[in-house]
Amino acid sequence: MNSEEPDRIACVDLNGVLDGYMGWRGPEHFDPPRSGAREFLAALDARGFRIVVFTTRYAPDVWMWLREYRLDHLVADVTDRKPAAHVFIDDRAVCFRGSFTSTLQEVDKFAAHWEQPVPREKPQLRRRSS
Repeated sequence: MNSEEPDRIACVDLNGVLDGYMGWRGPEHFDPPRSGAREFLAALDARGFRIVVFTTRYAPDVWMWLREYRLDHLVADVTDRKPAAHVFIDDRAVCFRGSFTSTLQEVDKFAAHWEQPVPREKPQLRRRSS
């Protein structure tokens, strides 16, 4: 890890951010990492962040998952407690930008990326040849 600013913490959620989460399937189910997760963690590390996985999951299970996919060397800690972080990266977050009114509007229309409807391709009309 880059030691220029060791106190800068980036909290990264496991389910829905680091993994390919598509909804809860029980405490023993873990999805594989999302494409680009390793590169994302490495980029945070290169920027001098201390990476903390912030999750409701049991920490020893998360460490096992991190080791299985060889991501453990990029992570400093796993916790279910909110540390004093510089940034939180989560699929279930609404960013507060100073206005309660606009924040409530965001809450009302919120859906995680994995809850978004998948756009269907429109069927193409065939033209009859004359």
